[in-house]
Amino acid sequence: MDERLGVKEFEEVLRAKEAHSRALVLESIGDIPDAEIRPPDNVLFVRRLNSVTEDEDLYTIFSRFGTVKSAEIIRDHKTGKSYCYGFVEFENKKACEQAYYKMDNALIDDQRIQVDFSQSVAKLSSQYRPKEQMREPRAKRKKLKE
Repeated sequence: MDERLGVKEFEEVLRAKEAHSRALVLESIGDIPDAEIRPPDNVLFVRRLNSVTEDEDLYTIFSRFGTVKSAEIIRDHKTGKSYCYGFVEFENKKACEQAYYKMDNALIDDQRIQVDFSQSVAKLSSQYRPKEQMREPRAKRKKLKE
């Protein structure tokens, strides 16, 4: 243990190094495009949505906090059925933070929603991967197997 660091500082350095090591492993196996990538700070993850809630509803509800760039509910690609969670992207971080503090545990369509800052980097991955490494669509992969 370094004599210049206190116990808390040493633990913090240790945690940071461990997180970086894990990120490097995830990068090497292809789960994340880059170990240094960070999730955007202007996107909220919204879960426990009612299955009747639509993208437009999220957009309208969250736009009172600032300019909403996009509001998307994640759905089954075959049936179109809602998975009851989605993402709201704001123009800036301040609006995102206000929405986070005001909307967590809010009632939307008779359902108490939960709001958190997004940890997803899926939208950013296309910026980091060369086109040759992008995954082929599922249907195309299925044909190649046959």
